[in-house]
Amino acid sequence: MSSLLQAVAIVAIGKFLFAIQDVIIKEMSGGYPVHQILTIRGLVAIPILLVLIHFTHGLGSLRQHHPGLHLVRGTLMLAAFTSFYIALAGISLTTATALFFTAPFFITLLSIPLLGEQVGLRRFISITIGFVGVLMVLRPDTESFNLFSLLPIVAAFFYACCQLMVRVARMTDPPAVMSLYASVAFVVLGSLAGLLLAGINPPQNADVSSRFLLRPWSMPGTFDLVLLAMTGLTSALGFMCSSNAYQREPASNIAPFEYIMIVWVTLLSYLVWREVPDLPTMAGIALIVGSGIYVLRREAKKESVKSIAYAGLTRR
Repeated sequence: MSSLLQAVAIVAIGKFLFAIQDVIIKEMSGGYPVHQILTIRGLVAIPILLVLIHFTHGLGSLRQHHPGLHLVRGTLMLAAFTSFYIALAGISLTTATALFFTAPFFITLLSIPLLGEQVGLRRFISITIGFVGVLMVLRPDTESFNLFSLLPIVAAFFYACCQLMVRVARMTDPPAVMSLYASVAFVVLGSLAGLLLAGINPPQNADVSSRFLLRPWSMPGTFDLVLLAMTGLTSALGFMCSSNAYQREPASNIAPFEYIMIVWVTLLSYLVWREVPDLPTMAGIALIVGSGIYVLRREAKKESVKSIAYAGLTRR
C-alpha cells in the first residue's frame, strides 16, 4: 500500500472515531450538561496526550511553551465545541457537521484583515458557492429553521479564529502539546461553567439546546460514565490518527479527505437514529464540501498556511 493510501486510511479511521464521539455526545445531551461532558472528555484525554507527548517530544517540552497563549486558544476551542454540541441537541448530526465545514471559508476571509493576505477571485467564488450551500441546508424560510441551527456556523467561526491565532502568534508548538493545553482549558473552564451555572435550572418550556446548556451536573451511572469517558478516548485516538496522517503526506494531499467525516456521520445517523438527509440538504452539503475541498487545497499549497492545513478540520 502506498504512503498516500496509508495516510488516507488513517485519516478515515480518525474521522470515524470523531464521528463516534459526536454520536455519544448527542445521545448524552438529554441527560447531562454540555460543560460536564466536555470536562469529562478533557479529563480522559489529558493522560493519553501526556503519554503521546512523552514518547514523541518528551514531557520536558511542555516547559518551552506559553501557557497564557494556550489558555486563550483553549478558550476559543471551548467556545467552538460548546456551540457545536449545543446545536447537536436540536439538529441532526449530519446537518451540524456539514455547517461546521464552513470553517475553511472563515479562515480564508479572516486572513485578509488579520494577516493582510490576498484572496483571488476563484476562492471568493468558491466561498460564495459554499455559503449558497449553507442556505440550502438551513432553509431559513421554513418552519424547521431556528436560531440554534446557526450554532455550527458560530462554532466554525470560533474554530477559524483559533486556527488563525496559531499563525498570528507564531505558535510553533507540536500539535499534541496544543491539544493537551486545550484539554486542560476544557477541564478548568468546563468546571468553572458548572459552578457558575449551578442552581440555574432551565425553564420547563425550554428547548432541548437550552436544557443542554443549563442543566445541572449529575452523577452518571456506570454505563453512562463509560460512554462519557469514551468521548475523551475517541478524541485522543482520533487526534493521533490525524497527526500521523499529516506526518506521512503533504497537507495538500490529505486535507480534502477530511470530508470523509460527512460519510461517517451520515451512516451513523442512519444506524442510530434512522435519519436520512433530504435532497435539498444533500445538495447543500455537496456545495459546501466541493467548495471546502477547493479552498482547503488552495490554502494547503501555500507555504504560509501549513499550520492551518495540518490541523485540518479535526475540531479536536
